[in-house]
Amino acid sequence: METTSAVIGISDGMHAARAETRRIIDANKGDLVAEYKDIQARLIAADLISSEEAATLVQLYKIGFEAGEGKRDPQKAFFESRDTYNEMAARGPTNPVALVIASAAVGSYQISEGDDGSATVTIARQSYGQAGAGIGAGIGAILGGPAGAVLGGEIGGLIGGIIDDKKGKGK
Repeated sequence: METTSAVIGISDGMHAARAETRRIIDANKGDLVAEYKDIQARLIAADLISSEEAATLVQLYKIGFEAGEGKRDPQKAFFESRDTYNEMAARGPTNPVALVIASAAVGSYQISEGDDGSATVTIARQSYGQAGAGIGAGIGAILGGPAGAVLGGEIGGLIGGIIDDKKGKGK
C-alpha cells in the first residue's frame, strides 16, 4: 500500500484558507447559513462527515447565529448546543471531524460571571469559530486526509475564536 501526503508551509496553508474563504463568501453572496452549508457539503463529499451529521452541524450553526443576532436567548442556545454535542459524542459512531466542528460551535459561547455573581452567556454576533472550524477541516482534509481534517478543524476553530474575541462582537 502506497500512501502520500502533502506537506506545505504555514503561509501556503494560510493563503489556501483565505482563498477558499473568499470563494465561499463570493459564491453565497453574503448568506451566512448558505456559506456554512457549502462548507458542510465539501466535508460530505470528502467522506469526512455524514449527511445526518451535516444537518446537525447546520442546526448548531443556526442556533448560534440566531443567538448572536438577538433572536434567541444565548444561555438557552448554549445549553441546547451543548446537549446536541453531548448527544453526538455519546451516540457513536460519530466522525471525529463532525465532533470537532460541533465542539467549536459549543466553544463559540463565552460564559462569564455577571455583576451579581450569576453566570452570563454571550456569543459573537457572527461566530468565526464555527465557520473557521469547518473551513479548516475542509482544507486539512485536502492536505492530510481525515487526520488533517481533525487538526485543521481544531486550528480553524481556535483561530476563529480569537477573531471573535478581537472583533469584540460579543452580545
